Amino acid sequence: MEKNIPLDLYRIFCTVVRTGNMSAAAKELYISQPAVSMSIHQLEERMGAPLLIRTSKGVRTTPEGNMLFEYLDQALMLISTAENKFMEMVNLKTGEIRIGASDTVIQNFLMPYLEKFNIQNSHINIKVTNKTTYESLRLLKSGVVDVCFINLPIEEDSDLEITECITIHDCLIGGTKFKELSKTGIELSKINDYPLLLLEDLSNSRRYLDSYAQKNGVVLHPIIELASSDLLVEFVKINLGLSFVIKDFEGRHIDNKTLFEIPLNPPIPQRSIGLVKLKNVPLSHAAMGFVSLFSESGKK
Repeated sequence: MEKNIPLDLYRIFCTVVRTGNMSAAAKELYISQPAVSMSIHQLEERMGAPLLIRTSKGVRTTPEGNMLFEYLDQALMLISTAENKFMEMVNLKTGEIRIGASDTVIQNFLMPYLEKFNIQNSHINIKVTNKTTYESLRLLKSGVVDVCFINLPIEEDSDLEITECITIHDCLIGGTKFKELSKTGIELSKINDYPLLLLEDLSNSRRYLDSYAQKNGVVLHPIIELASSDLLVEFVKINLGLSFVIKDFEGRHIDNKTLFEIPLNPPIPQRSIGLVKLKNVPLSHAAMGFVSLFSESGKK
């Protein structure tokens, strides 16, 4: 028996067995009957044994041919299933998109995109993992997520391809106890004169604020550190101290009644939310479909 037998010979053989004669197989395969006969002859030669018994009414399998057909038929069905599943994924009829992002980014930026994608591609499974910027990048590099959405900037990394999605602005806020500061503002150099509430230093937002302060000769000394921006807002509302929030996301809470924006000198430079994928690693069609939603969102 020869190895590396073309798959087409197996397909033709199975079609002949299933239809019962050469002419019916030729019609189903859209080839000539002589081509079918020649293919069966080639297969028998390569297998080293007769596979079909020709009769006036058609063909029937030899014992060896019957055994071969039973296995090949199952194998070809699996191949056909694989091809169909592949096309379903290519055409976004099935598949999965795996996303990493922080809770703040998910809630305030990604949510409408997730909703739109789900409406357009209801058969695609969306898996979102709620992690900090650097945890999301770790999951990306380990292949756990396809893409992640993070707070920029991050350290330069030649393995990553970054697309800026939107610009965001940080601001300082306070409750009623600090209302007057919303009129006078404060110098960054004086910020530690007030109780300061910050995100934990594991977050990239906290690292950005620390970097901004240090560039201006200030080290931030919080009295409370939390993992949630929402909790920071609630703590500020009950006058436990001042805090920083992303105005584009948390600005709805600044009502000038219970929560006030406090001008800060020098102001905090703007930054961005970025979409990150691995360079030279192709995305699945599901992931590409999701990423395409951001083509009109001001990405660079």
